[in-house]
Amino acid sequence: MMKKIGNLFFLVLFLAACDTGKSGSQDVKNQNEMADSTYSADSDSELSAESEIPDNDGLTYKNVDEFFGDFIFSFVQDHHLQKQRVLFPLKYVRETAGGQTVSAIEKNSWKHEPIFISPEYYTVFFNNEDQMELENSTDTKVVDIEKINLNKNSIKVFHFEKVKGLWMLCQERETSLDQSPLAGFLKFYGAFASDSLQQRNAIEDPLRFVTADPENDFAAIEGTLSVDQWFAFKPALPEGELTNVRYGQTYKNPNEIVLVKRGISNGMLDILTFVKKNGRWKFVSYEN
Repeated sequence: MMKKIGNLFFLVLFLAACDTGKSGSQDVKNQNEMADSTYSADSDSELSAESEIPDNDGLTYKNVDEFFGDFIFSFVQDHHLQKQRVLFPLKYVRETAGGQTVSAIEKNSWKHEPIFISPEYYTVFFNNEDQMELENSTDTKVVDIEKINLNKNSIKVFHFEKVKGLWMLCQERETSLDQSPLAGFLKFYGAFASDSLQQRNAIEDPLRFVTADPENDFAAIEGTLSVDQWFAFKPALPEGELTNVRYGQTYKNPNEIVLVKRGISNGMLDILTFVKKNGRWKFVSYEN
C-alpha cells in the first residue's frame, strides 16, 4: 500500500492525466435500505426468557455502545467484555442442502472468538460509496458480521443486536456462499485476487486513481494509473477469506460493488470499485 505521502505526491506528478482536487463527500442516501438486509432480525433471533442479559452495573465497559465500531473492536480484543456481551444460551444455526439444524452454545462452553480474519484490517462490501456513511450511524440497531471462506464456499454470520442499549451477540449462523447476494461477485473476486493474469485482464486501462492531497487534509487529488503502475504500487489484497460488516447496506444494483479494506487502529484505507460491463466485472477505481 502507498503509505508515504511524499511518494504519493511524486506518483501523482507522474500521472498523465490529473484533475483538480475534490473535497467533501456526496450527500448520504436515505437509510431506509437497511430494512432489506439479508440477515436482518427475524423471529429466529428473538430473545428468549432464559437468555442472560448483563446488568449495567456489572459491566466493565459502559462507553462502547454508541457506535458499533467502538463496540466490536473492544469485543474482539477483550475476553471479559466478550463473555459479557454474548446472549447465552447462544443460538447456533447450521444451514445445509439437507435442511437446517439448531443448537445452543452454553456460557461454560464459550471460547474467545476473534471474528475478523486479520488483526490489522477488515473488509466491507458496499453497493456504492454513499452507503459507507452507515458505518458512522448511531441509529443502527442490527449488524451482521460475515466471515466469508471462498475456499470452502461458506459464510459464518455473527448476528448482533442492540438490547436495552447494549450491543449483544445474539446468534451465529453457518450457510452456503451461494445464499449470499454477493455470491457472483465473490467468485469473480477470488480469481481476481489470486490470479495476476485474471487481475490484469479485469483492470480498466487507465484506472481511476484518487489519493490524499499532501497540501490539503480536506481534499483529494485524482488522476489515472496504467495497468503496470497498478501492479507496481497496489496494496495487498485479501485472498481466500474475507469479512463483510452488514450495517444495513443492500445490494440492489447487481452491476457495482465497492470493496473497502479498512485498518484496525492503523489508519489504513483502500477503496476498490468494480463495475460489471457487458457481463464482465471490471476494476475501475482505486482510492487510498
